[in-house]
Amino acid sequence: MRFDTALFELEGVLADTHALRRAALVRSLADDGVALTEEAYDARCTGVPVREAALAAVTAIAGDGQRFDETALDLIALRAERYFQEQLGKGVSLAPGARALLEDLGGRVRLGIVTRASRRDVDFVVGLAGLDGLFECLIAAEDVRVPKPAPEPYQRAFDRMARRRPARPAATLAFEDAPSGILAARALKLRCVAVGAMPAFHAVEADAYLPSLVGQSLATLNDLLAPERRERSGARAARGGATDTAGVAPAHDAESESP
Repeated sequence: MRFDTALFELEGVLADTHALRRAALVRSLADDGVALTEEAYDARCTGVPVREAALAAVTAIAGDGQRFDETALDLIALRAERYFQEQLGKGVSLAPGARALLEDLGGRVRLGIVTRASRRDVDFVVGLAGLDGLFECLIAAEDVRVPKPAPEPYQRAFDRMARRRPARPAATLAFEDAPSGILAARALKLRCVAVGAMPAFHAVEADAYLPSLVGQSLATLNDLLAPERRERSGARAARGGATDTAGVAPAHDAESESP
């Protein structure tokens, strides 16, 4: 089935925020004497809210997360968010290929953002990029009680879009940059494309994998998700590869540039 709705994670998919997030948490932890390497951040903290990333970091790096009580973790997260805001205010780039893909999809499929980012960050990036009015719904961190990997953020998006007309999960494509987002999408039986640098054992949980959005369009995405393409990819993966050269991951059947 071709898709008629596309829901995007903002951070790491549409906006190139990974390095900013990493630098902000590294700096905040350093204030408390915890040395977090870039490699450790990438392995343990990518794609999760900043407080969860802080807990994962101190538990793995300091070896005793118990020494940081709830208040200490809150302060680490608040500092990291402040450092991130300082850098974000200097400007942020859209991810390569993001603007061209959104322009190609706009007016042809329904578009939304479902993100772990704050509403302030979403509004800033979307406004700076000149993408106001392109998205039918924006679901940010403040809009949900339980973030990804819970399905609530995506369910909120469907509830919001239903005010105009219902969107069909089976005809919706989610774009995610981290395992938590992939799990959230799959919990509602959405087809999901993993985007960006990601270990194969995480990417394989999505329906397809793309190193970036460069060169993507409505036509290429429909082709990427075509059943026969996915079946061929699944056969290749069974012989030992997680993805094929086109970036297609083993299939899971879904039920019915600067701004």
